[in-house]
Amino acid sequence: MSQSLVDPLSVHASSRDPVWTPAGAHVDAVCGRAIVHWVEGERRARLIVSSDLEVVWMNEAARALRDDGEAFVGEDQRLASSSPILAGLVASARSDTACCAVLPGDGGRRWVAWARQVYAAPTALVGLTLQRARGETRFQALIDNHVLTPSEGRIIEMLLSGAETGRIAQALDISIETLRTHLKHAYQKMGVRSRGELFAEAISFVGP
Repeated sequence: MSQSLVDPLSVHASSRDPVWTPAGAHVDAVCGRAIVHWVEGERRARLIVSSDLEVVWMNEAARALRDDGEAFVGEDQRLASSSPILAGLVASARSDTACCAVLPGDGGRRWVAWARQVYAAPTALVGLTLQRARGETRFQALIDNHVLTPSEGRIIEMLLSGAETGRIAQALDISIETLRTHLKHAYQKMGVRSRGELFAEAISFVGP
């Protein structure tokens, strides 16, 4: 794949269901260009990346993040290898639903990232959306809404920040068995059965 970024104006909509004006002009390409201009002007950072983490397109907000020093995109136009959570999110992206994760940023900031496969294999392109998390209060709303205990809430916050269970147990100085008990109770209160369902539930509190 080329190392240069894709010109967004060269992107056009699919012609599976072409729409024609009375004059016979094909408007799919026009709609595609309009969509790209719309996304280009969004406040949220949006990127299109390949399965091997090469960035093939980014909007103005994503370029601003890169220029401000946020370590999501390296100088070689690849997702930074120092962000394993983001790399894992890209690897698990599907076309039928958006995956979500919370990423640590520079200066203690946190970012919510969504990933969805936008083009199937073998090209396998993934659309990424990055948005600054609104702070602890948004996760506190999630915790309060489901009446989690302080221990359950802390564990859920750490999971949403990408920490693995072993590291959480170590940080909280509790056994894996105790952590699993807290996690089981928290999942029951939230009506989820997996980390993926937990992220889906969290989207309503940190999503746009």
